[in-house]
Amino acid sequence: MKTWICRISIFLNLLVITAGVALWLNIGEIFKSVYLEPHAANRVGFFEGFPVKSGDIVMLGDSITEQAQWEDIFPGLPIKNRGIGGDITSGVLARLDGIVAARPSKIFIKIGTNDLTHGSEKYVSYKQYREIVSKLKTSSPGTQVYLQSILPRGADYRAKVEAFNSQIKKIADDLDVTYVDLYPSFLADDGSIRDELSSDELHINGAGYKIWKSLLAPHMESKQTPSTAETADT
Repeated sequence: MKTWICRISIFLNLLVITAGVALWLNIGEIFKSVYLEPHAANRVGFFEGFPVKSGDIVMLGDSITEQAQWEDIFPGLPIKNRGIGGDITSGVLARLDGIVAARPSKIFIKIGTNDLTHGSEKYVSYKQYREIVSKLKTSSPGTQVYLQSILPRGADYRAKVEAFNSQIKKIADDLDVTYVDLYPSFLADDGSIRDELSSDELHINGAGYKIWKSLLAPHMESKQTPSTAETADT
């Protein structure tokens, strides 16, 4: 009797462990289907209800862009927040038509950090990023395009972040748009994002947004300029 109880106990423990492992392996897909996809759909629905207009300044990106109150950061400017939490290069490319059709005056793109964790293979992400800029240049040539570097994350992401930023810079140079290098102003000595600017080594707080504002401010009123790498000391 004890032998059967022992076998049943072992079987149940293995079942629990297997279920736990399966859940862990699929946690990304679960998070995507339960939160990211519905959230993105809601955001896109909002964008359709309140579309970009000609002459607007568009902030395009992921959650770091979405979480900013851009009308408070740059009061008085016709600025539209088109950030979606969890978004990747393919997502931006898929929702670009509505933005391009409006012929905005400027568009500031900051996308790519999520591609490091749940995007396509890196060469695909780079290709999609280039397609985003090419489409903007072709379909809305009067729009000033600014490519922003992605920010530091945890120290173990340093090499990946810097590799992605080097590709963004190359795209900016190749397609003759402005590159705005946010990365150095947020970087800690150990390769992570500065502790005082983030509580989760990914998103930024008010102090971080103030630094971001200082880096973007010269471009908000500027006229078209050649592609350059720009840094700021803080």
